[in-house]
Amino acid sequence: MIKQLTILFLLISSSLFSQTELNLDNNLTGVYSETKNGPQFGLNFAGNNSLDINKFSLDLGTNYQLGYLQKSLTQNEFIQRANLAYNHEYWDVFTTYQYNYSLIRQIESDNWIGIGGGIKKKFSWGKLSLSYATLYQSTNYTGIESTGQLRHSLRAKIKIDKTRIGLSMEYYYQPSMSNFNDYIVYGITKIIINPKKPVSFIIQDVLNYRTDSEFKLLHNINFGISYKFVKKVEKKTIN
Repeated sequence: MIKQLTILFLLISSSLFSQTELNLDNNLTGVYSETKNGPQFGLNFAGNNSLDINKFSLDLGTNYQLGYLQKSLTQNEFIQRANLAYNHEYWDVFTTYQYNYSLIRQIESDNWIGIGGGIKKKFSWGKLSLSYATLYQSTNYTGIESTGQLRHSLRAKIKIDKTRIGLSMEYYYQPSMSNFNDYIVYGITKIIINPKKPVSFIIQDVLNYRTDSEFKLLHNINFGISYKFVKKVEKKTIN
């Protein structure tokens, strides 16, 4: 699905007078501790990468968590999100696809597809955006019959970039359309030291809460490094 979205995005933009901007923002964090049950190690990778061509954009969001207690694998959690959007100065419309799997929750695959729109605003201190999407979710559990349902998805995102410190918060609230007691809350908070530099120090908090799971709350706080790359190219493409 991600491959098809990429091809469509490139076809749409190939005949336009375009300004291209590539943003890569990836961080790797980890934690090691000694517990009464033995050494515990956790690793988290998070990426927020985008390609903008004229008023179209392709955004890829990745979050991967790996955990070991002694030598046993305790966490293997993956979320990959792809958004294809048409952007205006103050609003956008988009299609979205998301793929998840979870060792702790015994989810073999969790596929989401939907469409939505949002509003956004730049301020002197940073950026704020709000969006809504309608999603269809299909979940395959280990040894259990797959399930499917429609969900609302509300997202709030705030980003503050100063010279010495930055703050980024992105949270989703996703209730079932048929049962509002069945909902998902997912979000990442990042505090970045020296955010204007290509390599910076980061403190990251990842929250993943699902009421439909026996393990409702997955919550990790990690420390690590972040790498940021921005490239802008103005060009004229001729068919």
